[in-house]
This record gives sequence, structure tokens and C-alpha cells, in this order.
Amino acid sequence: MKQDYENEHRKAVQNYMDYLAIARPKFQRALEALEQRFLSAEIGIAARDMAHKISGNALMYGFPELGDIAKEFEAFLNTKKVPNWAQGQTLCLKLINKIDSLRGRVNMPGQAEFESASLQHNPTPDRWKTDSIETEGYGVKRQMPSVLLIHGETLAREKLADRLTNDYQVHAADSANMAMALAVNLKPDLIIAFQDLPDMSGTHMTRFFRQVDGLDRTPVVMLMTSGNPEDIVAAVEAGVTDCFEHNDDLQPILNHIEDLLEKTQHSVLIVDDDKAVRDLLKSRFEAYGIRVDTATDGIEGLEFLQTQKPDLIVLDRMMPRLEGGAVLYQIQQEVNLKSIPVMLVTAMNNRDDVITWLERGATDYITKPFNPDEVVLRAMRHLRTQKNAA
Repeated sequence: MKQDYENEHRKAVQNYMDYLAIARPKFQRALEALEQRFLSAEIGIAARDMAHKISGNALMYGFPELGDIAKEFEAFLNTKKVPNWAQGQTLCLKLINKIDSLRGRVNMPGQAEFESASLQHNPTPDRWKTDSIETEGYGVKRQMPSVLLIHGETLAREKLADRLTNDYQVHAADSANMAMALAVNLKPDLIIAFQDLPDMSGTHMTRFFRQVDGLDRTPVVMLMTSGNPEDIVAAVEAGVTDCFEHNDDLQPILNHIEDLLEKTQHSVLIVDDDKAVRDLLKSRFEAYGIRVDTATDGIEGLEFLQTQKPDLIVLDRMMPRLEGGAVLYQIQQEVNLKSIPVMLVTAMNNRDDVITWLERGATDYITKPFNPDEVVLRAMRHLRTQKNAA
């Protein structure tokens, strides 16, 4: 799974490079205006807002120097004094060059992707898929999680199915071909597969699952007849989440299945106008097995909450159309929503602000830039607290 995590993280960094490519023209227009010593409000605001976002999200992706340069340029654009045109040109050009340098470095094989190691830590690299949630009014009706059990031996398959039936919807298959057809149609929450199947290996079958949209992140638990390390490595490289020795002691397997499927029942709503932040947090929450929905601003977030009730909300403080404080106020006015933990995210770091927003109903307070793994771990703590209080 380490290789899987690295591939996912490389994809996230590449997406951030695309984000910077979209941001670059705003800085290029600002540079041209600074060279002409006339910076219009439209160009200046567009460059300032983008610099503000990059100053907050660059460190989260492992690029602290980029964030520092963006912060300097943002400060220049915020100055109320007569602008120092030469200084502005220097800062803007420095930011553009840094973006070009990073994009070129990431796109070159063998080059380091990070300025720091802040995002290379991965406590739980496994990924799972969650599709077993239906909306019903303001609440959420949770279906019984579904499990696809694949085993060629009838007695062994039925024994495990009997232990699962009370808590899960169990669908059984006696061959890989039958299982692949069922999985494509059912989109189960979890797959349990025997290593040796009549028509192909469980490892080969898992490779098929990982190529199917909707099954690419479904957890696959493999029951191994062989303890050969090479077989285990091959299974993991194919996309198997976890491997267990196939024997009569089913309890460790059942405990692990319960843990996996419990995580898939958590849902988080991320409300942030910065796509880079939304994408990063979404990928990290999903890496911990949590279902994620996103909203691009406060109004979109409140519209989502009219029909669905997540277990936790990550809410940006400063957003267009409707800022986070107003969204928090609206949440606190709704009986069906006020019990949802809200983690407020802001670029401001002021003790008085912390106290104010905690008094107004926020459960936690996160300052940008942040470590995304820390955000997820703090969110998990709030989810556990909420579950224990229920």
C-alpha cells in the first residue's frame, strides 16, 4: 500500500501544479500592469486573492518557500501607501518564476517533488469506498453495509457468510468471473476474497477491481493459503488492502472487517472556496476511509445541508457570497444541524478570534496553513466523541 499511497500523493501534487498553472496568468497580468505603473483594481484584487490562497495552501502541499513568496506579494498588494513599483515587479516576478520552477521540477522524472517532508507522513494509507448512504429529508438513513464474499469452497464460504449475515448484506460468489460481474453491479462496501479461486487467482481478480470506476477504492481483504512473502507483496501491489492467513479462527478477520466498515459510515462536508484546499483535505479524509462531500462556498454548503446531514463539517472562515461565520450561525439555528461538530478554518491566528468562534458554536479552530493529517486526526477525535455521546 506504500506504493499506492505514493501514487495517490504524486497525483495530488500534479493536480496542485495544474492549479498553479491556472493561477499564473493572474500574476502575469499583474506583472505587466506593474511594469506600466498602473495596477487596476480588477487585476490587483485577482492577483491578491490568488496570492492569499497560495500563501495558505502551498505549505499543505509541501512547498513552504512558495507560500512565503506568495505571502510577501499579498502584503505588497495590501499596502495602503503609494506602491513601490520596482518592489512589486520583483516580488511578482519571483512568484511567477517559483511557480514555473516547481511545475518544471515535478514534471521531470527523478526530481524531488517537495520542499519539505510535511506531507510524506501517512499513518493509514488504505483507501475505502463508501456508497451505502441515502438521504432522507434533513437526516441520513444508513443502509446495512454490503459485503461481497468470494470463495470456491462451499463449506468455508457458508461458514464465513453465517458469521457476517447479522450485521451486513452478504453477497456470495464461488468464482472470480461471477464475483466480477456481481461487483460491477452491486458496488459493495467491502470485498473478501480467497487467494486461490477456481478460474483465476484472487490477486488477478483484484487487479480487475482496481480498474473499475466505483471499485477502485473498495477495500479488498484477501484470505491467503500461502504465507510466502512474495505472494503477499504481489497481492498488495495488485491493490489488496489487507491479507489474512486462511484458517478456522475467523475472529481477527471479523474484527478487522468491522473496523473497516465502521469508518465508511463517517461522512464529512468540506466547505472552502479554495479548490486546492478542498482537494487536499478530500484526499486525506478518503485515505482514512471517510466519505467526503464538498461545497465551494457558504451558500452551496447550506444548500447541501438542506438535504443531508454529515457527521462533521470543515468550514472555511473567509469565502465569497457567504462567509463561514454566517454559515456557522445558520447551522446553530437549525435543531437538526446544531449538534454537528464544526471545525472552523481560517488564515487568521488571534486568540480572541478563537474564543469568539468557540463561543459561537465551533467545535475546533484550525489555522492555515495546516498539516492535513493533523486536521483529519482531530476530526476523527470529534467523530469518536460524538459517537460515544450518542
